[in-house]
Amino acid sequence: MTSTNYPNRPPGFFEDNNNNKSSTRLKTFLSAITALCIALVSMFFNEISLGENLPVIITLLTFSSVEKSYQYFLESKFNNHRHEQ
Repeated sequence: MTSTNYPNRPPGFFEDNNNNKSSTRLKTFLSAITALCIALVSMFFNEISLGENLPVIITLLTFSSVEKSYQYFLESKFNNHRHEQ
């Protein structure tokens, strides 16, 4: 489904403003959900401690927040550079 098929359709959850599928948004969502699942499993099962999984949880949450910010930063630099020429 591209914007040519449904031009007036609002973008979905994993799509950008032009209705293009965004793998970055999907990866960000999956890493945040994975971190949440690891944290919940660590709370409910005694065999898995939260302290052992804390580095993994922090890494996944950092990835989920930094990747999209880095993409916006690169896009703004690219757009500024393109407008200057």
